[in-house]
Amino acid sequence: MTPITILTGFLGSGKTTLLNQILKQNPEIRFGLIINEFGEIGIDGQIIEDSGEEMVEISNGCVCCVVRKDLQDTVKKLLDSKKVQYIIVEASGLAEPAPVAQTFSMDDFEGAVNLDSVICLVDALNYGLVEKDYRIALEQLAFADIIVLNKVNEASPEQLEKLRELIQKINPEATLLENQNDLNTKLLIDTGAWSIDKLTAADSTSDSDSKVDLDHDHDDHDSKHTHHHDHEHEQVDEVVFTSTKTLDPNKLDMWLQTKFPKNVIRAKGFLNLQTPTGENLYLFQMVGAGKTLKPFIPTRKDFDYQTSRIVLIGKDLDKNQILGDLAETLV
Repeated sequence: MTPITILTGFLGSGKTTLLNQILKQNPEIRFGLIINEFGEIGIDGQIIEDSGEEMVEISNGCVCCVVRKDLQDTVKKLLDSKKVQYIIVEASGLAEPAPVAQTFSMDDFEGAVNLDSVICLVDALNYGLVEKDYRIALEQLAFADIIVLNKVNEASPEQLEKLRELIQKINPEATLLENQNDLNTKLLIDTGAWSIDKLTAADSTSDSDSKVDLDHDHDDHDSKHTHHHDHEHEQVDEVVFTSTKTLDPNKLDMWLQTKFPKNVIRAKGFLNLQTPTGENLYLFQMVGAGKTLKPFIPTRKDFDYQTSRIVLIGKDLDKNQILGDLAETLV
């Protein structure tokens, strides 16, 4: 049987970086990767280092609902290829883990696959910012077999302690690992941690889990999470900007400093900037209060060098305003 690991975690938690760590540390395993992105264009799949693995991107919906059938079809194609020994599904940061796990519990492809574990990656630095407004962040935490605290070196002792308390309260049975940039990813492979009992437990605990408050000092927190919405990502907006023209770095910097929309919770993309040495490609990442712009050298053969593209995700986004402001950053 081919083991399957489901990798979950809220937007910007570092799933793609962890996936690259897994590939690098386990070269003896032929992985099949399924990369699911909420948006209509894929960014994460292009960041995965090309080491010859089989990879399929599923965009424009979450594998927990909209593209669930696509997930099943993709797994079948990977199995039929006879080229993979292990499958990792990187779920969208807005995907609910239970329906994804249920997909493989209800259909094991005639005994060809078995669900090994559900891993939740947690951004220790920014988790407190999203937990209050995005119930899905708590659901991912509550459902995991293995929880990996990421960006531990950047978080304060107080942030880490609150997170440990939260995990102990809503998912004390999960294995807790802390990634200080030296995580042994072999601890995430072939764990046998999954139990189908998790699906039954998830139904009975979802209401109480969703009321846990990380900060304990927001009186309105319970009222935000008392009512269960089947698919929270239906309330989330996405704005996609693309252009074959280069961007002016000074204008881009001004946009980032003065016009970047406050409701954005996650943004990422590839930008062609006009620099003194010519046109250069950069990877843009925004998580929490942090924004980074770093030179990027693609390793994937199908990379589109001609098009700048950036995806912004959040609630109540003014699409026309954002697209207009970004258009003004072009050379």
